[in-house]
Amino acid sequence: MSGEPRAISSTRIGVARGFDGFVATDWLRHAASVTGALAAWERGGLVEAEVGKNWDVVRLPRPLGWKTLTLMRQNGTPVGPAQHTPDGVEVLVPVGSAAEWQLPDAEVLTEGTIDVPHPATVAPSTQQAHTWIVSPQECGPLTDADLLHEAYTAALASAHMDVTR
Repeated sequence: MSGEPRAISSTRIGVARGFDGFVATDWLRHAASVTGALAAWERGGLVEAEVGKNWDVVRLPRPLGWKTLTLMRQNGTPVGPAQHTPDGVEVLVPVGSAAEWQLPDAEVLTEGTIDVPHPATVAPSTQQAHTWIVSPQECGPLTDADLLHEAYTAALASAHMDVTR
């Protein structure tokens, strides 16, 4: 070794943390520097990913967010990348598709950034209090915002029914 800084020349990282695979990074392009993301993940850090370019984010309160995704899965509805964070459950949706949402406690992010963990950080594992519920490397397209809206409405109704019993 010549003492030069070690360059990350491939997407193979995380072996020290028990993940011995290749990281799919296509979902991250245009939202963050892929090279910077790989370096941050290798150090155990989170990556700031820009919202509003590749996706928007619907942030739901944690218990209702988990209930919403559970309802979607039970109904066979495809769920795209979603993560559990200190701020709630964040679901990635197509840009502009949830801009008109008007539901209690739901927040639609169309700009700014979110912090994302390594794609192999899947519940119950966490990385700085973040974990993927559905990893971006293990799913298909982004979550359909209309179907997410329906499921969240059902989760809200169910929670209301539980409180009134």
